[in-house]
Amino acid sequence: MPFFAILLYYYTKLPFYEIETYKSQFVVISAHATFLFLLLLIREMIKDLENIKGDLVDNYRTIPVLYGEMTSKKIISLLSLLTLFPVYLLIEIYDVGYMDIYFYSCLIILIFFLKYLWESNTKAQFLLLHNVLKFLIVSGVFCIILINPSVLWHGKKLLFSF
Repeated sequence: MPFFAILLYYYTKLPFYEIETYKSQFVVISAHATFLFLLLLIREMIKDLENIKGDLVDNYRTIPVLYGEMTSKKIISLLSLLTLFPVYLLIEIYDVGYMDIYFYSCLIILIFFLKYLWESNTKAQFLLLHNVLKFLIVSGVFCIILINPSVLWHGKKLLFSF
């Protein structure tokens, strides 16, 4: 999110007539940021479900404590469905290179994630869901290179030219 804020700062410094030139890049970056935000929000809610007993003891006012496990699972399901919008933008409308493989994989994993979410009741099961989301987030960082893999080859040539 800090990167997103910096991006907005520089967009406000552009002259109005140049904004149209960068509009599609802004939408692609916004879609990536929205997808990441939703994954992080889902992960935090899973962590709250994972630690619901400790939250009750410490009197924390989390969504699972205030509204119950079922409501939390419904909210997580809704957030998971909301990830379809940025993924649709990135796969169907804008060209993100081979990173669409990552997004298709995420959608498949999120389907199984939701199925397992509704079957989960124990801390160990929620921990597994938490780790799946962590894997998706970290692999997304590494998959950024899939947008334009030729950067690797050109960078390798540049490094070995010294």
